[in-house]
Order: sequence, then C-alpha cells, then structure tokens
Amino acid sequence: MACNSYINGSQRLSNLMSPLTGPRTPVMASISKICLYKPFSLSFAGSVKDQTLLQRCNFPATCILREQVPLKNECRVFARMPERTGTGVSTYLRETGTGENGDYARNDLDISHLISVLKFCGGEGCLEFGRTYHGLIAKTGLDGDEFVNTSLIDMYAKCGDIDSAVMVFNQMPRLDVASCNCLISGYANCGLFEEAFRLFMNYESWGNKPNSYTYSSMLAICGTLSAIEEGKQLHALVVKMQYLSETAVSNALLTMYCKCKAMADAESLFERLPQRNIVSWTAIIHGLYQHEGFEKAMRLFCLMRESGIEPNDYTFTIALASCGNMKNIDNCRLLHGLVIKKGMALGEFVGTALIDMYSELRETDDAEKQFKEMGNLTSKVSRNALIKGLVQNEKANEALDAFSEMVRKDAACDEFTFSPILKACASLPSFMSCQQIHAQVVKANFDKNTHVGSSLIEAYTRCGSVEDAEKVFSRISAPDVVSWNSVIKAYSQNGNPRRAISLFRRMIIKGFRPTGSTFLAVLSACSHSGKIQDGQEIFQSMINEFGVSPEEAHYSCMVDLLGRSGQIEKALDFINNTPIKPTASIWRPLLAACRCHNNLRIAEFAAKHILAMDPNDATVYVTLSNMYIEAGLLENAENQRKLMKLKEITKEPGCSWIEVNNKIHKFFSRDRTHPESEKIYNKLKQIMMLIKGTAYSTNADSLQVKEDFCLYHSEKLAVCFGLISLAAGKPVRIFKNLRVCTDCHMFMKFASMITDRVIILSDNYRFHHFNKGGCSCGDYW
Repeated sequence: MACNSYINGSQRLSNLMSPLTGPRTPVMASISKICLYKPFSLSFAGSVKDQTLLQRCNFPATCILREQVPLKNECRVFARMPERTGTGVSTYLRETGTGENGDYARNDLDISHLISVLKFCGGEGCLEFGRTYHGLIAKTGLDGDEFVNTSLIDMYAKCGDIDSAVMVFNQMPRLDVASCNCLISGYANCGLFEEAFRLFMNYESWGNKPNSYTYSSMLAICGTLSAIEEGKQLHALVVKMQYLSETAVSNALLTMYCKCKAMADAESLFERLPQRNIVSWTAIIHGLYQHEGFEKAMRLFCLMRESGIEPNDYTFTIALASCGNMKNIDNCRLLHGLVIKKGMALGEFVGTALIDMYSELRETDDAEKQFKEMGNLTSKVSRNALIKGLVQNEKANEALDAFSEMVRKDAACDEFTFSPILKACASLPSFMSCQQIHAQVVKANFDKNTHVGSSLIEAYTRCGSVEDAEKVFSRISAPDVVSWNSVIKAYSQNGNPRRAISLFRRMIIKGFRPTGSTFLAVLSACSHSGKIQDGQEIFQSMINEFGVSPEEAHYSCMVDLLGRSGQIEKALDFINNTPIKPTASIWRPLLAACRCHNNLRIAEFAAKHILAMDPNDATVYVTLSNMYIEAGLLENAENQRKLMKLKEITKEPGCSWIEVNNKIHKFFSRDRTHPESEKIYNKLKQIMMLIKGTAYSTNADSLQVKEDFCLYHSEKLAVCFGLISLAAGKPVRIFKNLRVCTDCHMFMKFASMITDRVIILSDNYRFHHFNKGGCSCGDYW
C-alpha cells in the first residue's frame, strides 16, 4: 500500500500533534483515570503490569538518601563494571568523588561517570546500586541536570521500577525528548501501553516534538499489541513528519505490520523502502515465515544475497526454519553448506536452527551429528531442540538418553526441557522414568509451573497413575485450561467418570471456559460409564451454551456413548443426522457396538461405509469374520479371510509390554523368546490352576473353554512376568496395543484376587484397574 494513502488519515489526528492548553499534567503510573482522545482511541485491552517487575517497585515516595553511602556498595559496583581507564581503589575514589573517609567531594564528581554507572545499573538490573547513586546525585545537588535525570529515568525503567522513573520525570524542571523517550520505553517494558500512548500524545504540550526514536518505540508497542489501526495512524504521522526515509523508523513500521499479520501492507511497504539494510530484509523474511510463506521467505533470502547484503545469524536462523518447513532436503543441505562457509554452523542460534531443521525433516541422525559437532558450544537451547526433535520423531528412548546426558553434565533444565521429555515418558509409557524426571522437576523448582505440571499430569495419566496426576494438579500454582483438561482426562480414562464430570463442573464455576478437548474428555467419561443422559446434556451444552463446534472426535464419542449402551438404532440415526459427512472414525464405534451386542445387520452396513473410506482396515474384516463364526455363517467368515489374503491385508499382531528395572519387556501371543519364558509359563499355569480351584466355578469354566485359544495371549504373559519380577505388593502395569479381549479381562480380575496385587492394564482404548477381583471399568468397556 502506498505511503501516500496514509496521509489523508493524518487529518483526523491533527489535534494529536497540536499543543495542549493548561499546565503540565503529571504522568501517573496508575491507569485508572486515563482517558485517550477519540481520534487516537485504542482498540486493545487495558495495560497489564508484569507481576515479577512489580515485586521490585517498592521504592519509597522520595528517593533522596540523606545518610552516608557505604563505601562497600561503591566498591561492589566498581568491581562489576566493565574495564575502565585507571585502576586501583584510589583512582576509583577520585573518579566517584568519594573521599577515603567516605565523604562526597561534589566539585570532583564526574557527571559522565555517573551517567555511565546508571547505564550499567540499568543494563544489569542493579536497582539497589542505582538507588544508592541516586542518593549520591541528590546529596551533591546534581539532580537538576537534564542528562543525569534522563539517565535516572532510563535506569529505573530498565530495572522495572516504573513508579520511581515517573517520580523523577515529574520532578524535572524541563522535559526534553530524550527523557520522554526513556519513559515511553519504560512503560512499554512494564506492559503499561496506555500510559505510553498518553505520554506520546502530550509531547508537544511540553515543547517537544517526537523524533525517530519516539516513533520507533510507539510502532513497536503497536506491534506487540497487534494494534493495526493505531499503527496505521502512526504510519501517517511518520510520512507527514518525513521520517520514513530513516531506516530505523521504516524497519519499525515493517516489523509492526508483520506482527499485526498485515503481510500485504508489509510487502507493499518493503517494496517502497528507499533504503534496505539487513534489519529490513530480516524483518520481512521473518514475517513471511511466521505466516507460513516459506517459499516467499526463501525467495527474498536469495534476493537479499543478490543485492549484496549478507545474512547474519538471525537471518540464517529464519531461513533454516523456512527451508525445513518446505521439506526439501536438497535445498536444506545447500543452505547448511552456506552456513558452514560463513563459519556460523557452530554458533548457538544457527547451530540450534540446524538441529531444528533436520528434526523437521525427520533426519534425526543429522540433527544429532550437528549437536555433537557443536561440542562445548552447545547450550540449554540446543539441548532442548535436540530432545524436542527426537520426541517429535517418535524416538523417546533416544530423547531420554539425551536428557540423562544433560543431567550428568549438570546442565540447566527449564520448562522447555521438561515438557518434551515428559511427552517421551508418556509415549513409551515409562512410569519409572516419569518418577525420575518428576524428581528433577522438583529439584529445579518447576513443580508449580503450569506447563510442566500439565505435562506431568499427562505422563502420569498415560502410565495409569491417576493418584500422582491428581497430586501434581493440586500443586500447580495457577492451573490453566490445559491443566484442567489433563486431570479431567486422567479420571475419564482411568475409570472414575463421576470425578471427571465433577471437575468439569468445578472448572466452569471457577471461570474457565471449556474447550473442545475438555468436552471430549467428559464425553469419553460418560461413554465409559454408561451415563447416557449426562453425555447427551453435556453435548448439547457444548453447542448451545459454550458455542464450541463439535468435531469428528466428538461425534465419534457420541456414537460410542449410544452404541455401547445397546442403543444401536439411535446411534445409527445420530450418524445419519450429523451436520458433517460421517467419516470412518465415526462409523467404527458403531461397528464395535454391533460386535458387542451381536447386531450383524447393522454391522455389515457400518462395515460397508468404513471400507468405502478405508479399504485396508483389517479390523473390519476380522470383526465381521468373528461375527459370522458366532452366527454359524462359516462360509461368510472364510470369505472375509480370503479377501484379506487377496488384498494382502494383515492384522496388527497383539503386543503387550511391561517395564521392569528401567527396561521395557515386550511379549507377543505364544511368545517364547524371552529369557525367562520357562518361569513365565510356569507362573501362568499356576495361576490357571488356582483360578479353576476357586469357588467361582461358572466364570472359571468359561475360561477353561477358551483355554486353548486365549491362554497364551500377550497380556497374560506380560502380567506373569511382572508377578515373578516385581517386589511383592508393587502394582503390575501392563500396556497393550489392541483392545483387551473378554477372556483376558476375566483372567486379570481373578489374578488380582488370587495374587493380592493391583494390576493396571492399558489397552488402545482405556485403562483397567484390577483389584481384589474387580475392575474399574465395571465390566463396561
């Protein structure tokens, strides 16, 4: 968009730049009485103070310290300052104007030195030392100097003590543009954006005109707030005041449009820039990358180099990310070669970007190679990138190894370390690893962190330990919607639907708005427990009360809710009346319900729809074959087997696994490859004999009928290995890739009673907690 198009917009801002009448109005830190002019009204929410910064804003009403400043404080500042001309304590005392007895020598005080010290305090966040020097300035009568006062405002603002910065500002006899700019930057850093706009609008009333730095700061605020309308009005003023030719301002404009997602305006502005430097090119490339214009970003990257401007670290980082998202391995390797040629491949930012790029391409070997080549230059960021990449590429064990290496080297971990590594624990799942990482989380004081806490809840849920998940949730200092969703899901999947529904209602009472994930977890809880009415009411409230549009998973869950309870016809009607076209995922729970309730007619109908969308779904053929056998239609059953063979469709073999002593042990049906096979089969026979000898003769007989067919299923072998390997009284946790069969479910109930063990079995649908002959699912799965 041409810059001239904004000039008309500046007409309605004429009063913005006109002098304000009346005495100078103090700029207050409170926003309660702020009233902005209508021509420049803001369209964003009220400003918010950073709570961590507020903790440091305890400066008293007056900052003038009359008492003597201790010499040791001066020495501390001197010791931390960058190397300066002159060494030794005597030189230092002369330059600060402090006598050897601690007295101040006003005439000898060097203003330039004071300014440099205040700048250092602001840059390092040394608020207390800055206050000490403020006392020195006041005692020596230099608090009337414009440069000193501007430096004080800058120091307080950068240290987060905006109240003291405002106080110094209001006490200045004359305000110049530099002091106003410092306070604007301070407001922006503390999140007080409305105050920054108010101050900007009062510039001319104090005899100042905004300069290029002012406009750059204000445009940065608009970008932070995505305040596109205010940004366009500032654009008009920039054109009117003829600052567009200044590179810093034009780059701030460009960045503002990119952050406001106005890429058409950003690209138009970029084309008309009179001068482009590395910042200009990087800003537009970054904007295109953020809005998934990866090809455009790479095209501009090439044009930048053709124009004679070489990329810096940040430009290369964006280019590598764009190239990785394009999934072109050849171009990525060419770009990697250019990075090596420029000598940047081992830097923290570019090196980490290379790890991310190869992870995005699923080339984890190259990612690990890049990480190793960085050697001692690796940082927490690069380690986190490697762990995240390994987890994303389903290499959980390798990710755990990388995390263990971090711990061995005593490397610092943060929430970006713990969140992905806990996902690795959840994907295995590994209860012991989860406990060990939880210990590291507590050690690093991240146990109350919202993001880490949510990841911990998810990991414990996947391990079947809902008690630990609940404890983690109770310790999170400020749980968000994700945290609530995680704990509701934990109860839903682990056989406690009442608690899941109760938490759902409590979440709403506390003011949290449920999301699609929330409703999915609650509907699943209703489905697992047969709460038909509750499920239907919650589904309706999802649409009518909370305005959440149901997705495929929600419709599938409702079909499962109706079908599982035996309402097959209603489930079919529900599918036929869905506003979206039913997918295979919506038809599958209907087929499963037909299998459970022996409805062959609708099962064939559902199977037909599933195979039309997913002709290689082995579960459909197997389910129909089993139903035909039970109905005595052996020829039809054989036809299903022949179709599978003809189409080369194979059923996924059942596999169960258990973690013992930090090692995963896998078992398949009739598996005898395990080193402890003889002991495992002996234990299985022993349990079967005990089951047959119980008083529950009817159920025991049903197990005996199926003995030849189901006796050696993988989950039975896994649980027997757990019984002979784990300490007495310790829960046995089994995981299976397929849904547990009726026979194995009954076996687990008897085994939990006979051995007096808690057995936790996770199949591909839910958790079953077996204890003293019962199951958490209530035999409703």
